Amino acid sequence: MSTPGALETAARAKLNLALHVGPIREDGYHPLESLMVELSDPHDRLTITRSEERRVVCPGIPERDNLAWSALDALERATGGPLPVNVEIAKEIPSGAGLGGGSSDAAAVLRATRRIYALDLSDADLEGIASVVGSDVPFFIRGGAQWARGRGETLRPAPSPRFHAVICFRGPALATPSVYARFDAIGSPDAQPVTAPPWDDPAGLAEWVRNDLWPAARDLRPELADLAVDLERAGAAGVLLCGSGAAMCGLFADETSARRARDTMSRAAAAWLAGPARG
Repeated sequence: MSTPGALETAARAKLNLALHVGPIREDGYHPLESLMVELSDPHDRLTITRSEERRVVCPGIPERDNLAWSALDALERATGGPLPVNVEIAKEIPSGAGLGGGSSDAAAVLRATRRIYALDLSDADLEGIASVVGSDVPFFIRGGAQWARGRGETLRPAPSPRFHAVICFRGPALATPSVYARFDAIGSPDAQPVTAPPWDDPAGLAEWVRNDLWPAARDLRPELADLAVDLERAGAAGVLLCGSGAAMCGLFADETSARRARDTMSRAAAAWLAGPARG
């Protein structure tokens, strides 16, 4: 059977509709409980081509610092041989936005390289390899909506709530370690039971969303509070920090309201109309 020499694919962003964060453990990680949803937009575009030597090209990111490079390292260790590909990444998901762009790129490269080289690896095998690369990478192997626990690598499928969102990013980026360090400094919020969201009630979902990292991110970037206010003034029923920041998400009652808000917000920030990814 012939294998493709080149593949083009989308690497989509994710949204943590709930992100409950526990105190730091002895191993240096924070226990998480999160509902993660793959988004329709924004998304990166990747072209992966079988080649004689490995290259990862992404403007502004040295190739060996790219999670896609680390993903290929992990895949070669797992399979025991070289798998040279040329990877070209056209970025739309901002780095340091909390939308998982680097992790999504890494997962896309794993899936594409498996196909290009016809590797005998199941999705479960690929998730195991992805967990070595980064906590969010296994999620992007699965996609859809997942409850994530542990460091984010333990996944349980979930239905995706129905929502219309506007994702906004003004920058600058926020480094995840800095946000967690600030989280540790100001103390964990009161623990609350993790409940299922109202799946078909956008207004109820806007009340249900939670991100325990919001106070830490706001301390580091006070201007994020201004962005949250702008989203509320544009009609958002609820506003949420995306992951560890620095993008913000506004949840709207319907697509028309969200589209109008996206047009308003895009005058002063990068803004995308987003909902759950389909297929």
